Amino acid sequence: MVRFNRFNRKDLIARRRGDAHEGHASGRAFRRTGLLVTAASVSLLISQGAAQGIAAAATTAVHRGGTVVDALGPLVDINWYLPLRPVAYNSLYDAWAASLMYKGLFHVGPKGQIDYGRSIASSVHWNSRGTVYTVALNPKWHWSNGSPVTATDVAFTWKLIQAASASNAPAPWPYAGAGSGGVPTDIKSFTVLNPHEFQVVLKAPVNQVWFLYNGLADFVPLPEHAWNKYPKNIDQELSYLAANGNNASFFKVIDGPFRLASAVQNQSWTFVPNYRYDGHKPYLNQFVFAAETSDTAEVNALKTGTVQVGYLPSYMYSTRGQLTNDRLFTSYSFTMDRTILNFKSPTVGAILRQFPVREALQLGIDQYGIIKDLYNGLGVPGTGPVPLHPATFLAPTLKKPLYAFNPAAGKKLLEKNGWHEAGGVMVNSHGQSLSFNVQYPAGNTTTQAMVQLLQQDWASEGIQVKLSPVPFATMLQYHHQPTKWNIQTGLGWSYGGTYPTGGGMYSSTGGYNFVGYSNATMDRLIAATHQPHATPAQAQQALDAYQVFAARQLPNLWMPVPMGLGEVAKNVHGVVSSSNPFTNALSPQYWWIG
Repeated sequence: MVRFNRFNRKDLIARRRGDAHEGHASGRAFRRTGLLVTAASVSLLISQGAAQGIAAAATTAVHRGGTVVDALGPLVDINWYLPLRPVAYNSLYDAWAASLMYKGLFHVGPKGQIDYGRSIASSVHWNSRGTVYTVALNPKWHWSNGSPVTATDVAFTWKLIQAASASNAPAPWPYAGAGSGGVPTDIKSFTVLNPHEFQVVLKAPVNQVWFLYNGLADFVPLPEHAWNKYPKNIDQELSYLAANGNNASFFKVIDGPFRLASAVQNQSWTFVPNYRYDGHKPYLNQFVFAAETSDTAEVNALKTGTVQVGYLPSYMYSTRGQLTNDRLFTSYSFTMDRTILNFKSPTVGAILRQFPVREALQLGIDQYGIIKDLYNGLGVPGTGPVPLHPATFLAPTLKKPLYAFNPAAGKKLLEKNGWHEAGGVMVNSHGQSLSFNVQYPAGNTTTQAMVQLLQQDWASEGIQVKLSPVPFATMLQYHHQPTKWNIQTGLGWSYGGTYPTGGGMYSSTGGYNFVGYSNATMDRLIAATHQPHATPAQAQQALDAYQVFAARQLPNLWMPVPMGLGEVAKNVHGVVSSSNPFTNALSPQYWWIG
């Protein structure tokens, strides 16, 4: 195991920057029920700082035709095309593919407002108690075979979510969004009122905005007439859809702007226009997601023009002038980065459940050092479960981390709580040792350097870690296999335009709480954010109480968030103006070449 002394950090960074030929790193962010992303960089989530680029694009005449290739992160695949996702496929990249083919019930704009002009739903009305929600659908929307999108399609989605959320749902379920937005447990009834209207009645009053963004938003209409093969056996239906979840040829009946024409694993995913789309029809003939083997391969593809939309890894920021055919845009997305702790692990779970151990681990993370040395100063620290950018929902006390980097204090805290150092590793009277395996996304140069710094700083506290690079998709597959991992890092979480409560991740019954975290106070504070409030200020107070407790309680470790560095070829337009840093969604139907 290689260790680096504190005075060698700069030397380490210099070597990592020189190692660009073997790099990795990218990730963008999105969500439907919350999505896991690689956290090395967040590309092409364009901020208001790109206004000049937007204005320039607006003056360029629109041309039709051509192909635009968009680079995925190194060693990242798209593995699931179904809009409903189990935990093992709940990634940003899978969500992008599904969102090109299937429209959500709501289109949330870059400032967080629902744009009903681009939504399947034309309106939502609720009663003052927050128990009854009536949703009208715009009759203009049709499936690609000409059938209308109706409330029956939404009812089909509801039945699937309800069954897929059960603990005994057939593999690979359960549904990743179970527990998020009160779905399905808070719902008393779902009723189709007419072909273009349905009503949801809840068991008890809730925060209406929370349920709108986090609950109803999960009801992506699915083509009931084409997919409902087993109407009398919902588990058989779930198995049937899961068997086709990664079958590109299955997704023929769509209502989104693109159709998946071909999928070659580890290579490319090609989308062509859905000419029966009732929204803004694509200008392009083809839109392609391209797999990448490394950062260097992706950057070389940008240089040669084989990739037109991509990212610049943080550690390559100083070389940005070499991409003479591209425009660089910077941004932050509504995303947090975190290190995940496996409380269910049969070997280390009991140790990680000890609060002083988690405190020591957090005290050993030099967030500002990582930002300075690895992200070229282009990043912000992680302070809790609510991202710093935009600061709309951030508690005032969390503008800075509650835990400042202090490994010496971390070591003293461990010693105070029954640990002592033996051979460089902390042990206790039960013979347990603070020795963990840390998994991180393989091939990612920035993350590789980051985990080596974590290894070094935790070692100074007597915490020993073995570093294990693992493919991103494999890390997701391990989440429901407690014996496969101890700690995972280099991962981010995107709220994708939702109200940032922690019901899905941190409540005891959350569908994405696969780590076994449980705290009665956390459950109570999360539940309070879901309740109706007389004023927005009172709702924010409840959200503040939750996020401050979570920031201190450490259900996971908080990590710095790098600024996204997006690269777009100068002859490709519409990418910036159609981007959405709040939801992290892609809208390539607005892109053109000219």
